Amino acid sequence: MISNSLFLSRCIALLAVSATLFGATPAIGIVTASGHFTIEKSQVWGNSTVFDGSTIQTEQASSDVALRTGVKVQFAAKSRAQIFEKRLALEQGTGQVNASAPYEVDAAGLKITGERVRVSLTDRIEVVAFAGTARVQTASGQLLAAIPAGRAMNFAMQAGSTGAVTRTGCLLYKDGHFILQDENTQEVAEVYGKGLADNAKALEQNTGNRVELTGTATGAKPAVSIATVVLNASGVTSKSQGGCLSVASALEAKAEAPAGSGKAAAIGVAAGAAAAAGAAAGAAAGTAAGLSTGAIIGIVAAVGGGGAAAAVVLAGKKGSTSP
Repeated sequence: MISNSLFLSRCIALLAVSATLFGATPAIGIVTASGHFTIEKSQVWGNSTVFDGSTIQTEQASSDVALRTGVKVQFAAKSRAQIFEKRLALEQGTGQVNASAPYEVDAAGLKITGERVRVSLTDRIEVVAFAGTARVQTASGQLLAAIPAGRAMNFAMQAGSTGAVTRTGCLLYKDGHFILQDENTQEVAEVYGKGLADNAKALEQNTGNRVELTGTATGAKPAVSIATVVLNASGVTSKSQGGCLSVASALEAKAEAPAGSGKAAAIGVAAGAAAAAGAAAGAAAGTAAGLSTGAIIGIVAAVGGGGAAAAVVLAGKKGSTSP
């Protein structure tokens, strides 16, 4: 059994060696393990001082890192990461964070911030939130998901650079927009279909069904208040018909979409601007034709688009002056 004085002397010697290796780089904590591990390519048994930017690699045993800020990080066996005072970069295996404030974990181009979160790298990136909300963003800061406590979500390895996501859940219609509630995280996404040009009705036809949706996060602000992200769908696959009435009721949404809504979603957010411009054109044409304001509004509403309304008004004007 090693005496306390001998243990202390060894720690002091270790600190001296570490100071030599890292120069003036400040110590940010200590790492301990029940077996051996590697820190900065040097094999260590038991414990070692951690400096800002240290690379830790575990072998057969897990390791625990306690930072002076109060953040605690646990690495599973066969894991490797570079650790800093305010973030860690996971390169292999699994890292779990326990902090009193959001701490950042960088993994395969994703930025994951949370108070109690676990991140694992396999052929995908798995994020589990144990407390609070784990926010997952691309390297550029684009939000991909906000994972609530007790939930998990997987991401493709290229998600950090492309923003690609896959969601499974009920596809519904609310406030003039398609939405999807992820059946795992319960997060609600607002959905457009710009990537569905070859099947513009895919969203409309699958409303009320449980679907698997693939696409990319747009970074736009959702128009539907309960949505946290906006997705541009590139593929919609039906997993089961129906079964979404209870979800629709809870979200005050509809399990059916009006005819033509899928095409509008394929056009995307530009549709609103185009419709507004068309409505203005229709109103201008109506004024030129000598129609009342009430008549103009009635035509625009009945036709459902300003451009078409303008055509109707102009056609009406031409008809009234024809012999």
